Amino acid sequence: MAKQSKQPDLPVSCPLCGDSIEVTRIKCNDCGCEINANFKVSGFSLLPVEYQKFMAVFLRHRGNISAVEKELGISYPTINKMLDSINKVLESTTYQKPLDRKEILDAIDKGQMTVRDATYILKNRK
Repeated sequence: MAKQSKQPDLPVSCPLCGDSIEVTRIKCNDCGCEINANFKVSGFSLLPVEYQKFMAVFLRHRGNISAVEKELGISYPTINKMLDSINKVLESTTYQKPLDRKEILDAIDKGQMTVRDATYILKNRK
């Protein structure tokens, strides 16, 4: 019988030096399509795995701290400290303004964006 390997979680930092990481490849398990680019890791992906698990419990209980306390066996002050830490990490992922028309044209010129991608972005602006 073939041994199934567990897919590892995306690390939030380099396991050797601790610096930030950059994702450069994604692949669809269904069709096999692969995309090679420089993807920014952001949002909940920046959180350490234990905080991601905490957030899953917190959201499942819709922020009911008493329910989170019971499920995880941690105190109210611990939950508040975790939420403060999570907010600090997430604050660093500030909103980026959309590219303006000139920035899109410059990206095409530099080969950082295809004309097809630029057309899609411009057509789907609100």
